[in-house]
Amino acid sequence: MSFKELLKKEAVTIIAAAAALISCMFVPVTDYVEYIDADLIGILFSLMAVVAGFSENNVFKKLSVSVISLAGDTRRLAMTLIFTVFFISMLITNDVALIAFVPFTIMLYEKIGRSPVYVIVLETIAANIGGAFTPIGNPQNLLLFSISEMSVPEFFGITLYVTGIGFVLLLIASVFIKKEAISIDTGDELEIKNPRYLVLYAILFILCILYVFRVIDIIYVLSSVCLVVAIIQPKIFSKVDYGLLITFACFFIFVGNLRNIPGVSKTIVAALNGREFECSLILSQFISNVPTAVMLSGFTDKYKALIIGCDIGGLGTMIASLASLISFKCYSGSVSSGKSKLRFIGIFTAANVVFLAVLTACAKLFILK
Repeated sequence: MSFKELLKKEAVTIIAAAAALISCMFVPVTDYVEYIDADLIGILFSLMAVVAGFSENNVFKKLSVSVISLAGDTRRLAMTLIFTVFFISMLITNDVALIAFVPFTIMLYEKIGRSPVYVIVLETIAANIGGAFTPIGNPQNLLLFSISEMSVPEFFGITLYVTGIGFVLLLIASVFIKKEAISIDTGDELEIKNPRYLVLYAILFILCILYVFRVIDIIYVLSSVCLVVAIIQPKIFSKVDYGLLITFACFFIFVGNLRNIPGVSKTIVAALNGREFECSLILSQFISNVPTAVMLSGFTDKYKALIIGCDIGGLGTMIASLASLISFKCYSGSVSSGKSKLRFIGIFTAANVVFLAVLTACAKLFILK
């Protein structure tokens, strides 16, 4: 892989590493590793490995084919895809849901001779809103739930509003999809590979959930995942997004260093004071919501505002959520016309701005009171 390709694929990771290295120049030599939340890195790795195991054994492809059997017209097809992504994002994270469903959506719409752009845009919004509901639905929720030590009912009491309002907005947006009768042939029946492995992956997934809800220690989860995967499917280790793990580690070091520079730390704390929601919402538009959560959580304990701000902040610009870039990459790879790509960006931006505006207003009026 050339440096240009690496920069394109792991731009956020490279920026995070550069920020960490530069910040080290302004802080006395210390044990930078202490800044890193090893437990969070461990659970992220475990979840990614388990979800990759399900994916490798065709679980999500099988689910994709199965849900399409419910569709008899274009509107029902779109809604089936959109809301399957919405709900599955709560369990396998927003980016994995899009990796699994967007290519399948493109393939289906090629078969019926219609444009998939509007549906993919709504799938992307659905993934970001659905993933916002649970602690494991996206990386920033996992981080903020972990460090806040809030109770499970308290966490869901916060995210339920965002996801509930988003669900209604998605229903309204789906009404604008033209209803036409269709017939879809999804091809040969897809078989689940290695069904016996799925039981093991299901057990590992349960262990991950038990750690997230503070029932067991991370060492038991991490060791179980590594041992089982190494024995049954070691190639799964290559499917883990190590770039994301490195990004988290680098941002932990960067934030830790900033906190040890008195002038900078004092300025950030003063800027955040009482404006955690607005700051996280705006900053997410420029550096995406995951780095925003890592950075701002080091300077405030107003976790409710950060959770809502970062979750809603995943809407808006194309880079507000890294999951959105996955959708664009999948679509742009299926078309050669620059005009088609610009059309996607235009529809994506318009839809996201509407969702962002409505959810921001609702958060200010009802959730953050």
